[in-house]
Parts: sequence; C-alpha cells; structure tokens
Amino acid sequence: MKNLIPGGFPELLPEKKVIENSMKDIIKSNYEKFGYVNIETPSVELNEVLTSKGGDEVSKQIFGLYGLKQGAKDMKEYALHFDLTVPFARYVVEHENELKFPFKRYQMQKVWRGERQQRGRFKEFTQCDVDVIGDNLGIEYDIEVIHTLYNTIKDMFEFLKINRGIEVHINNRKFIDALCGFYDITGESKKNFYELLDSYYKTTEEEFLKGKYNSDGEQIKKGLSNISGKKFEEIFEILKTDISDLQFGDKNLQENFEEVKKTYDSLKSKGVNVVFDPFITRGLDYYTGTVFETFVSKYFDFGSICSGGRYDGLVGDIRKLSGKKGKNYGGVGGSIGLTRLFARLEDSGLLEKNIPLSDAIVLNVPNSNLEYREKVGNLLRDSGIKTDIYYPEAKLGKQFSYATSKNIPLGIFAGEEEEKNNSVKVKDLDNRDSFEIETNDLVKFIENKLKKIL
Repeated sequence: MKNLIPGGFPELLPEKKVIENSMKDIIKSNYEKFGYVNIETPSVELNEVLTSKGGDEVSKQIFGLYGLKQGAKDMKEYALHFDLTVPFARYVVEHENELKFPFKRYQMQKVWRGERQQRGRFKEFTQCDVDVIGDNLGIEYDIEVIHTLYNTIKDMFEFLKINRGIEVHINNRKFIDALCGFYDITGESKKNFYELLDSYYKTTEEEFLKGKYNSDGEQIKKGLSNISGKKFEEIFEILKTDISDLQFGDKNLQENFEEVKKTYDSLKSKGVNVVFDPFITRGLDYYTGTVFETFVSKYFDFGSICSGGRYDGLVGDIRKLSGKKGKNYGGVGGSIGLTRLFARLEDSGLLEKNIPLSDAIVLNVPNSNLEYREKVGNLLRDSGIKTDIYYPEAKLGKQFSYATSKNIPLGIFAGEEEEKNNSVKVKDLDNRDSFEIETNDLVKFIENKLKKIL
C-alpha cells in the first residue's frame, strides 16, 4: 500500500498529541514565569532575510515556495522559515519603535528544514524558543536564558515521570576565537578548526586528533594547514582540562575565558547541572558568544534536546536589508526542539505517561433518558470537567473498551433508576469500584476523585 504521509512530516495520534500539548503547557508556563511574552511570526520570510547570516549550510536546508503549475521557474521571493531566531530579529527591526527593550519573548511554532531522512530528524517540527534582544545586554541574560530552559526541561521530566538527569554543556565562541588568535589559527584553518571541534562527539578521539573529519563525518578537504601536530596536541590538552584548573598568561585569552567561567559559576549557584564543554560550538554562523547544548545524562545518543547562544550581529545584518536606521541590538536565546525531544523519549521507552483524553464518560445504559444523560454531562462540562457522552447503543463491554482506549478514568451511569433518584453511579474504570452520588454532589466528588487518580 502507498504511504500517503511525506517522509519527515510527523503526525500524532490523540493519546500522544495530548502528551505533547501538556509539554507545551509546561514550557509556556515556565517561559512566562521568567517574564517572557508570546509572539508569533509568519511561516514565511523573504529569502534574503532567511539567508542574511546563515551561510551555505542554511541555504541548503531552506524550503522554497513556488506555484505548482509553473514549477521552479515560478520560484517565490519568500520561503518557509528554518528557525525562529531569524524571524524574531526581523520582527524587532520591523516593530522597534513599538517595543520596550530589553525585549523578552517566547515563540512556539512549526519550522521547516530540508533535513536528510534519518531517525530523529524531521523536515517539519515544533520549536519552543525563548530570547532576549536589547542594547548592550550583559552576560546575566545569557545566564537567565539557560536557567529558564533548564528549569523548563526539569519540570517537563518531572511531569512525565522521567527519572533522568539533565546536563547543560556551555562554551563561548569568543574564548575559542581568542584561542585561535593565540595559536595563529586564521582563515580557512580557523573555519576547519570550528568544524573539527563540532565533530568531537561524532567521531573517535583518534580521528579527531588527526583532524580528519567535519561534523558530517566527511574529510576536511583543505585541512588544518597551519596547525602543526604538536600545536594541535597542546590545544587539545587545554580543551580537555577541567574549568577549575584553567588559567592563561595571555590577557585576551584570560579575559574571554573569564566570561565562560562567570557563566558557569552563576549557573552552578542556581542549581543548574552545568558542564564546561569547549567542543560545543553550534553550527550556525550568527552565534558570537555564549553557546550551549543540553543533554539527557547518560543518554548522549539522544543528541542535544535544547540549544542556543548569543548572537550580537544578527539584528544589524537584517537592518541593512531593510534600510532602516537604528541600534544594532544584541540577542541571546535558546530553543527546545519539542518534536525531536518527544520522538527521542518515545523511541527510548521513556514516554510512558498516560493522559486521559477526557476525565469522565457518560455511558449509554439500557432504557436511559438521553436528555438526563446530557444534563449530567453538561453539568460536569460547565464545571470544567472534560466529559464525553457515548451516544450509540452498544453493549457495556464495547463502551468500556472505548473509554479505555481514551484513558478515561471514570464512567458515569445515568439510567432510569438514577434519574428517579436524581443521582448517578460513578464507576472507577481501573479498579471497578462504584459509588452512588446525588447530582448536587457530583462535581465535587468527581473533582476529588480526579485529584487522587491523576
């Protein structure tokens, strides 16, 4: 049979979608707790905006738009956004005079990338971003963004009953730039050096020390031409040294290292499980300072579940395109890749949470009055209790099976006898306990019962 779902475009069944929605609610709640406000930008942006500072790698991933009838010759001037950071920078330029700075926003939207078809990678997925943009932002905002995201994931894991630790791996591109400057790594060699650092966790240490591979596992063609073997080994020793033992005689190198150290120490003091990791560089060209990636402890094959960093030049690059005058605001932010995280948790058997699609179901018992059943159902609905009403005539076994498929915990019998007594029978569909309850007491009873069950 032909599969009608395009590869890389996921869709979820209701019992999974309700879990994803609950995860979104936790993300939203935490972002707002830290003072971030919600915005939404269009799904499309001008091509020149999307490619303003992403390099060739971004251009390869962008989904362009064209009229189906005309084909590629009808290519539009806009395309689907590949992330939410570039659109946010454009949003700031567009609405600068109406915003108050520093501007703290969060966005939860779908993005599209031309990713290669592989496990855990999608062409369409939901990102949940949090960012701050402002004039001369201090390092405190880098720290706050990471703290926000760490707390969010921690709360999500607690809700999902996932007993796994979280590690935030941080670095600073200014420190790596200073390291390159000290060892005279310039031009093409500097670009390749960054690619090599990014490949550290994707290859063996032996291959890494040879300087042979980039992040895609391909040989670096032009190599690290001006880095001798001895110099490279010396750099590697620095990168492998614990942060508490690092100290540099070079002033520029020490100053840039101190920024990483301050970030690290502050996050530690806030209870964040943070790791200094100089092999984290982030691939996108617009990052200029702090960069970070978040991992599930002892599950590094998951890949990063949350990442981000500082981007001080992005708004200025987009401002040039607009022709508008204004400040070259800096920014820092991070993103939870919700779709990828959900898929990884499910594939690893860690997503075992069952969330009811409804709290209760009014069953269709023989000789019952539809009007009374609906009256009971609407009484619960009006009180905020999610209630399904089963309308077809069917055996109770089939109705129980339907309720079980939707993880509904409570069944309600509102039959002829119950109507005479102005009552209902509530059945716990898990342990099969039954309770006779007057309709006046029903809402309070159901609410208390749900607190114990859920």
